[in-house]
Amino acid sequence: MADCEPSVHQFMDLRVPEYAYMFGFLQADGHLSQQSRQRGRLTVEISARDADLLRKFQELTPYNSNITERTRSTNFSETHISALWSLWSLEARTKLNDLGLPYGRKSKTITPPRVEFSRRDYLRGVIDADGSVGFTKQGLPFISLTTASTAIGAYLCFYAREVTGTERNIKRNKRDDIFNICYWKEQAQKLAAHLRLWRLRTGRVPMQSDQ
Repeated sequence: MADCEPSVHQFMDLRVPEYAYMFGFLQADGHLSQQSRQRGRLTVEISARDADLLRKFQELTPYNSNITERTRSTNFSETHISALWSLWSLEARTKLNDLGLPYGRKSKTITPPRVEFSRRDYLRGVIDADGSVGFTKQGLPFISLTTASTAIGAYLCFYAREVTGTERNIKRNKRDDIFNICYWKEQAQKLAAHLRLWRLRTGRVPMQSDQ
């Protein structure tokens, strides 16, 4: 395990692998909203089959929060069941906002943290939320990330170059105005091994950096 361990006194200390992972995931899949009189909440909604991840986030958060389920129709299913984690604490929201989780629309404005952080675990959280890891129909391994943030896209390319030696020049696609960054074959294997994305993407990537 890492030198730092999570505790009540270290909430969102991004040197702790679990918090670095959690923050990367929240930047990609979380939403901070605010109202008058300092009211607001953090919400994260994912498939109900991955609710264990939200329970882990809840365990890491020393503030009251809850997890609920809801059923709705989507483009992919008439009865999609999702799990929703909600956190209202002003102190927690302020901490997350100070670290770089904006209120409201954030897809283009998020950036890697400007404090010391566990880089590998942070990127694993981002990729788990907004990326894909697996094999093509032809059996080729791949890792991909879809992001609207120039800073996040550039940081992945910088980090992956350190690990794999592969250069990437990111460019927004014309249809969606987002970045689709992908690594294949040996580069994907090297990056997956370094980030410890061990298993085929049939569920969530483990949070723990020592798995």
